[in-house]
Amino acid sequence: MHSFLYENNKFVNYSTEHYISVIIFLIIGILFIYIGKCKLKTIDAKYNFITGILLFVFLFQIGKIFVKKYTGTFDMTEDLPLHLCNLSPLFLLLAYYFRSRLAWSIFFLWIMSGTFQSLFTPTLHDSFPHYEWWRYWIVHAWLSTGVFYGIFVFNYRMKFKDIFYALFWLNALSFTIMFIDMKIGANYMFMLGKPDTTTLYNILSEWPNYILELEPLALLLFGILYLPFFIYDRFFEKKKALNV
Repeated sequence: MHSFLYENNKFVNYSTEHYISVIIFLIIGILFIYIGKCKLKTIDAKYNFITGILLFVFLFQIGKIFVKKYTGTFDMTEDLPLHLCNLSPLFLLLAYYFRSRLAWSIFFLWIMSGTFQSLFTPTLHDSFPHYEWWRYWIVHAWLSTGVFYGIFVFNYRMKFKDIFYALFWLNALSFTIMFIDMKIGANYMFMLGKPDTTTLYNILSEWPNYILELEPLALLLFGILYLPFFIYDRFFEKKKALNV
């Protein structure tokens, strides 16, 4: 239990442990998609399955607070679930619960442009079997596969206008979190400073300039993520319509 609860600060980015962690949790996530698409027969069962998984992910995220309190290391400025990847399990769960394609599309863009890249540039410090190791990979890997669940199981497709909905609500959330950061002296969503590990933020200017640089970068990433949907609708759907 000591190794599960207490920090070890042994995780190394781009190590064997890093790559194995990504592979294992993504394989399990892909298995979830397979079960939802091929094994579950009713639409209600498919929705209940993914909302159950995301509820587990969110509760595992919340569990971090209790682990930190138990070990006496809880820090309000670091351990509240206020990073985008920490909030996204709840957001995506609600999108599936209410069966909203638009909400799914918004969170698809957020997760794929932020959480997904965190699999390859992790801000993780503790290695297996620490709780934080489990939490980090469960949240990031299963969120990433969770958004693909909508594509492969429910045939969700993104629309061009969804890009601007996603950008608007991301700004609204970001500045809300920035306000909280300023009030409690935190740096959730990295609104007041860059992460202390190697991430995509390293290519940007220093604070506060990088806040403005994130706007066109987010728009570019959202556009790139929309491109496969555009190509599919423009060519494959059109071709199927012509063959009918």
